[in-house]
Amino acid sequence: MNNKEANHFALDPSEEVVKRANKLCKATSNRKGEPKFYITEEMSRLSTPWSIAQARANQIDPDSLPAGVILDAAAGSGTQLIAFTQGLKRPGLGIELDPEVALMCAANMYISSSKDDLQRSMDRVLIGDGTDAESAIASYWNSLRQSGTRAHPPVAMLHLDPARPTDAQRHEIDEMQPSITPLLKAWSTHLETGPRGPAILLDLSPRLSEEQRALVDAILETSFPGTPRTWEWLSQGGGRIDRLSVWVGSISSLKPVRCVRMGRKKVMATIEGSPRSSEITKLNKPPPYGAWITILDPALIQSGLHETWLEKVLHEDAGSSWLRMDGRRPLLISTEPLIIDEETEAFVIASGEIVQHRLSPPELSTIQLVSDACERAGIGKVTLRCSLDPEIHPTLQRRLDKALKEVEGPRGFMVDLDLDRGSGSHTLYIVCREK
Repeated sequence: MNNKEANHFALDPSEEVVKRANKLCKATSNRKGEPKFYITEEMSRLSTPWSIAQARANQIDPDSLPAGVILDAAAGSGTQLIAFTQGLKRPGLGIELDPEVALMCAANMYISSSKDDLQRSMDRVLIGDGTDAESAIASYWNSLRQSGTRAHPPVAMLHLDPARPTDAQRHEIDEMQPSITPLLKAWSTHLETGPRGPAILLDLSPRLSEEQRALVDAILETSFPGTPRTWEWLSQGGGRIDRLSVWVGSISSLKPVRCVRMGRKKVMATIEGSPRSSEITKLNKPPPYGAWITILDPALIQSGLHETWLEKVLHEDAGSSWLRMDGRRPLLISTEPLIIDEETEAFVIASGEIVQHRLSPPELSTIQLVSDACERAGIGKVTLRCSLDPEIHPTLQRRLDKALKEVEGPRGFMVDLDLDRGSGSHTLYIVCREK
């Protein structure tokens, strides 16, 4: 064995590996109906949820990939790698620097596999550095030879979800481990290339700024010149962007940007296109009664596909303006209700007709006044979707729910909107009645 081969230690997923993993933790299922995995609490916070891992695997056409194995160069618990190997019917090769995590990854691959699947005999987890491609591929092939397999499979697809600081508000490219640039360079000669280039999926921090995303684009263009790529924003509807990724080459779309709205178990909607920017309209007086306010998923705004979405939902003779495009509650105002279907509605948090203006925020001492006004407007339940003191927001919502408990009527919501008064701004609280 040469020095390169000695830099990685290969784990063959097996009963023996499972026995060793049982000494570290017990295999548990995160949700009812999902497979069990060996995973610690800390690993669970960093791992891709199984529903998302499966959805990603389902997005890839197996026929678009060249021959070879699926490589995860920073495999962690192996959740995403396992979803790929199951969905794409390919062998999996995981690389993990931490020996205990690598052991659990190998155990997860074994307990998730079908024992009569011959491709599983080519699954391996390597303990070592993911950027040392020469050593890794030599160790992998050597392990296959030792088990009686003469094949020397290339890499059909590379997945990388690098570790990054958990306490940072913004993330930088150079904080990621393993580092993207040397890893892509190291594996470039081992990636099989299809008609649209090599297949690469980079999982990145949703906190990357536009400048940092441009750096990733530059790295990919330098490493694989002219290869198409698709940036994907994924949201689970919690008012934030849950996943940011870039799909390269054979697994890219024909469009440069995609936004995905994910439910608890399946993809609810997908929209693709080219990003466009928009101007924000600053109001200097309260918006008119009868106009419609819509709160959108921030992932749609961040992806730049909000104008593409708007073209699908706006009446031909209706007017609209963007009132807010940052934060957790982007606001759109329109003269008519939107024409929404199952696909477009998935990106809507709430949409309703303006029925009230309030000059002050709801407070504990005024919650009864708020509920009385909502009752007069025929609203049976109001969700506070405005910026309030987080210490009392839940209490205000509970008291408002209680006050309106016996009131029949449609749902509604309250949003906050800053009015531009020239010398300053004033916050207006708007109550909207949903359809």
